[in-house]
Amino acid sequence: MSDDKQVANIDVTQLAVYLNKVKDIASINKMMGATYLRDFIEGQDIAGSLVARAIREDARAKARLEQAEAMAYLDKATDWLKSRGIKESSEARKQYIDIDEDVVAAKDKKAQTEALVFLMKSKQSVLRQAHDDLKKILYGDSHLTPYEGM
Repeated sequence: MSDDKQVANIDVTQLAVYLNKVKDIASINKMMGATYLRDFIEGQDIAGSLVARAIREDARAKARLEQAEAMAYLDKATDWLKSRGIKESSEARKQYIDIDEDVVAAKDKKAQTEALVFLMKSKQSVLRQAHDDLKKILYGDSHLTPYEGM
C-alpha cells in the first residue's frame, strides 16, 4: 500500500516475462502458437491491471498536488511573503505556489505517475499487437486491406 507521500511500487516482473516472449514471434511454430497466444492474453490481463493501478496512483498524485497547492496558497504564502517583506496579495500568493517545496515535490510525483500510466498503456499495446500479429502468422490471415501488399 502507499502512504500520502509515496507512490506505490508497481511490480512489473510478471509483465516482463510476457514481454520477453514478444521477440520470439518470428520463430514460433504452429505447435507452440496456441501457448504463445494464451501467454499474450495473460500478459494483456496483467498489463491491464497495472494500467488500472497506475491510473489510480495518478489520480492520487493529482489530489495530493491540488492539496499541496491549496495549502501553499492559503497557509504558507502569508508567512513567506511577510519574511521577504513582500506585500500580500492574491497574485503574490499565486506566485508563491510555484516555489513551494511541497508543491514542487507533488508536481514531480504527478509527472512520475503520468509517465507510469503512459508506459503501462504502451506495454499493454505491445502485447495486444503481438497477439494480433501471431494470429495472422499462425492462421494465415490473408484478408488484406486494399492498401496492404502493394
